[in-house]
Amino acid sequence: MYLLRRIAKAQQGKAWEVASLLSKVCGSYEENGRNKAQVFVSQGLPGTPNVVYAEWTQETIEPIRPSEVPEAVRDLNAQMFPMLTEPWSIEFYELVTPEKLTDRNLS
Repeated sequence: MYLLRRIAKAQQGKAWEVASLLSKVCGSYEENGRNKAQVFVSQGLPGTPNVVYAEWTQETIEPIRPSEVPEAVRDLNAQMFPMLTEPWSIEFYELVTPEKLTDRNLS
């Protein structure tokens, strides 16, 4: 299983608007079968301000073909991108499980 994290660095004062749009993007993918995502904002706390994150898990990592991207996602991304300070990025993490540790003789 994998944890995926999408990172959107928002312009000053736009983090909550970006979070709203990113929540809708995640919802569109969830309607097409992707696991539920959590969206959170780094603002007003220690850490990098004006950053919005979405995290979800997947059993496998496979590319998404352009034809598989919901039309709503295209529209929402077009609204969100002008509010970002740089292109969004995505991080991939493999979750550690007892089985994976056993497979590596680390249990």
